[in-house]
Amino acid sequence: MSEKSLPSFRSIVAPLDVDDAALDRINLQLGVPTLTKPTANVKSQQKAKSLSPAPGTEDVARAPLEKLTIEVPAYLADAMKRMALDRRMSVRHVVMLALKKTGFEIETADLVADGRRRKKKSQ
Repeated sequence: MSEKSLPSFRSIVAPLDVDDAALDRINLQLGVPTLTKPTANVKSQQKAKSLSPAPGTEDVARAPLEKLTIEVPAYLADAMKRMALDRRMSVRHVVMLALKKTGFEIETADLVADGRRRKKKSQ
């Protein structure tokens, strides 16, 4: 049996004895990005901003959503998808309009024609 030599590893050197202020000055000169921990206030502002409603619906709060799964025949699902595509709305909106037409009470704020998130156009 042949013996394999162990790989040689580079030894780890002790950290440099340089103060943080000197490192900060060098990083500033070189343009090195810094990592900063956001304050709690900034985090809460970002969270509030991400949860803000779509433009034009700031005054009206939408009801919390609940998932409802149903099975329908394939031809009906195809027809609903086709109608949604033709009218540029979601299938959810097609279903909610049908429910409203049959007498269910649905708030106007919850009737969002296309609730999908849109990509922002680059300027």
